[in-house]
Amino acid sequence: MQKSLYALCLFFLPACYSTIEPPKEKETAIGMSNIVEPAIDTGMMILGSPPENAQFIPDTVHVEGYFDEDTNCDKGYGVFVGNTHNDGVSGGSIEAPTEKQYIVRFQDNRIKPMPVMTGRHIRLVNEGDLNADGKDEISIFVLSTRSCMYTASTWSYTAGRWIRITDYWSIPTLCDYLSDEDLQNRIVMEDGMLYYYETDVSDKDLPLIKKELVLK
Repeated sequence: MQKSLYALCLFFLPACYSTIEPPKEKETAIGMSNIVEPAIDTGMMILGSPPENAQFIPDTVHVEGYFDEDTNCDKGYGVFVGNTHNDGVSGGSIEAPTEKQYIVRFQDNRIKPMPVMTGRHIRLVNEGDLNADGKDEISIFVLSTRSCMYTASTWSYTAGRWIRITDYWSIPTLCDYLSDEDLQNRIVMEDGMLYYYETDVSDKDLPLIKKELVLK
């Protein structure tokens, strides 16, 4: 029932989100085509409040923006693709923990999928144009299978492939739910400078510390 509600929400999505202004539409000739594109899993996560158990956040997430150089709004879907076992645990009667694998693929097949991510679940955020290349960037937040911690990284679509433009950094959650707004606010731009908020794990209250975000 809950997953059906997520799918229903798809019909009420607002216009494509972006923190940059979309380029003006180019005049193109419209031709007929009989090519049928493969179906895309359009299940997505829309949560206005924390789920009863954060572990049950849906496996499939959705992001929109202008990620390549054309004028079309791009839609990406983080899709569960399978399970894998940790090879680091073996022997005896101990069963290797199962990890989930996800891939972010795009409705327009001209944009190649992102690399496979492994964790409990993933979250996607459109960061806008961080590197002044005229395109939006995507941050991926991967929740660890073994701890209540996200691993975050930001990616840009460059020369036909996804390039990671930040180092990986961690976000402890104390096993609490983080909203989409919480994740969106982890990277900010002030006076032309990029910053990110890192959790100070040396303090028992886990305060956020603003640090300069250096792009690769």
